[in-house]
This record gives sequence, C-alpha cells and structure tokens, in this order.
Amino acid sequence: MAFEGVQLLDVAGPADVFAMGNRFATEHAYDVVVVSSHGSLVSTRGGPRIDTVPLKEVDASRVHTLLVAGGEAPGLRLAIADRQLATWVQDAAAHAHRYGSVCTGSFALAHWGLLEQKKATTHWSVAHVMERQFGAVEVDPSALFVNDGRSWTSGGVTSGIDMCLAIVEEDLGRFVAARAAKELVLSARRIGNQSQFSIVLATQSGRYGVLVDWIRKNLKQGLTIDQLSEASGESARTFQRRFRAETGRTPAEFVEDVRMQAARAMLEAGASVKVAARQGGFTSEEHLARIFRKRLDMTPSQYRMLHGRRDADGSAAERSGDSTHFAG
Repeated sequence: MAFEGVQLLDVAGPADVFAMGNRFATEHAYDVVVVSSHGSLVSTRGGPRIDTVPLKEVDASRVHTLLVAGGEAPGLRLAIADRQLATWVQDAAAHAHRYGSVCTGSFALAHWGLLEQKKATTHWSVAHVMERQFGAVEVDPSALFVNDGRSWTSGGVTSGIDMCLAIVEEDLGRFVAARAAKELVLSARRIGNQSQFSIVLATQSGRYGVLVDWIRKNLKQGLTIDQLSEASGESARTFQRRFRAETGRTPAEFVEDVRMQAARAMLEAGASVKVAARQGGFTSEEHLARIFRKRLDMTPSQYRMLHGRRDADGSAAERSGDSTHFAG
C-alpha cells in the first residue's frame, strides 16, 4: 500500500524480493500489486512517481500478504486519516495470510488497531514516538524486523528487504530465499534480531570516532580499559564515564559488540567458526559460542548454516581466509 510521499525503496525493495522469489520458485508464487486510495501516479519521497491501482479494483478478501509502506510524515498522516483506506486495509488484514509494514508504515497499522497486543518495530529514530503513542504495542526499537503471529513489521527502509526475504523463506523455503538474496547482491540475509544500524556507524561520527577505528584494527588484543583510555587520550575514570554517556554502552559492552560484528561478518562470508573467533578477537571458539548463545540464542555453527554464503547448489561455502569484513 502506497500514498503520496511514500518511500520509494519501501515499495521497490519488497517488490524486487517477491519478483526474485517467483524467478527461483518451482511455480509462480506472487502477483505484486501496489495499491493507493485513488490509484494512478503517486509521488514518492525521492521524487519519481509510481503507478498504483485504486482500492476499488482490488478485492481485499483475496490479499495474501499485505504490506503498508512508510514515507514522509505529512503523506502518512493523510493516509492514516483516510477512512476508505483504513477500512480497506483492516478488511484485507482480517482475511490475509499475513499483514505488516515497512519502516514508518507501522504507524498506520498501529493507528488502525492492527498492532494491539503485538510485538512490533519501526524506524529506530521514531520508535520512542510509537512507544509513547501506542501503549498496547510492544515496540522493539532496534530489531531489523519482528514477526508476531500474522503481523510482520520492519525497521528502517532496507530492513524491509530482509523482512521480505524471511517471508519468501517461510513461503518457498531457504534455498529460494538464499538465491533471491544472492541475485540482489546481498552478502547474507540478516536475521530479525540484529540491530537496525551498525554500532560502528552509530559511533564513528562522535567523540570517539578515531577510537572506534583503532578498536576495529586491534580486535586481537585484549583491549582493556587502560588500553582504551590511553588510545583515547583520557584517564581511565574519565574515559569510562564519557564513553558511556556518548554511546550508551560501557567500553566492555561496546568492544563485545564490535567483536560480534566482526565474527558474524566472517561467518556470513563462509569462514569457519575457528577463523571467526580469531578474527573477532575472542579467546576461543567456546568463548564465541557462549556470546552467540547469550545474544542470538544460537551457536556460531547454526548462524553460519542459516546465514553463510552459499554456492549455486545451495550448499554452504567455506572460507579459511583471515581478511576481516564489516557489514557497514
């Protein structure tokens, strides 16, 4: 579902994923229709206009998967206030196999009562607004996407692609979803409980940007408070206080975040658990496994099996190289 001021990628990203699903499935699975209240051309946030079908031409009871896109606040507010649109979406959601949103489209679902008593997410920058406005919605401000029963909600913009790949996997299997991800030149499908934004990117523009780069280059060291404070040019006490105020994380938590990011990137690239542990600076494979179970509720091997690079036949590929890759 689109509206004036819709985010173009919120529409085009999912549409491409479902098109790739059709390409690699044994049978045609999806017919993608972009609807709007009155149809015809709709202006997008970036400027280009997209052709849409009016609601009256789409039988709401026949919709299998309904996704509401996000976009500019003025257009989204007008869409929310459109009673004809609200009624159609509520009807479609009642009949659909699943319904959901991309980015701020979740605000429309919440306003229309479709996320009550549900876990959901939205763009991280406005998650606090959703929490304040909709007390009956359990908001996860950092998840890439959240699936709760028939409802699916994704975070900011590109995370809608990750969500739709998960939908394709549910419908058509892991092999089709992996092939779709590869065709879209995605190194790996990201799981829903990964953060919407890189902890590195979120910190590199602040006071400790230079230190973050230094941490990334020195993950194989112990990285004690003394080492980190010395690298930052501050006393240990001042460093710990200022770092937490700046990042919202203790230095130890932040270093673990970056180690996990490095290890996940290696596993997604097809590296062994041993190599991922070494490149992330973990003391052992067991140490890495313990952190994985705590954070992701799975082992590194399970993560690699689910999200590692795969060859054309769908089998997991393995790399033993030592080069470290960072997602973002």
